Amino acid sequence: MIDEKSEEFIQNSKEYWVGIDNGSSKTASAKERANKEIVAEWVRGGVVSECLLPLLMHSSIEVRFAAAAHLINHAEKEKAIAVLRKLIKESEGLISPSAVAVLRIHKIPVTP
Repeated sequence: MIDEKSEEFIQNSKEYWVGIDNGSSKTASAKERANKEIVAEWVRGGVVSECLLPLLMHSSIEVRFAAAAHLINHAEKEKAIAVLRKLIKESEGLISPSAVAVLRIHKIPVTP
């Protein structure tokens, strides 16, 4: 079951890319800041992995990317890495190079 904060994370993740596609970095930045706050709340509550792991399998590629990009900083990072690598191969548009960038920022090889 997805709770209210998870729903908000999902919506922000989708709206982030709408902002990017429309050339509105201000909108995109606001959505990413909101998701960072949600993730911080989950960290404080000790439920970050419990909340992000199910989102790695979400039907929306944007949500899977956001969940993996945030989860890579936490205990379940190997699952996040696997999702990011899959997104590199399977996605179109800016998500693929964004997944590459997340892995490189964390000094993780793009391929296993």
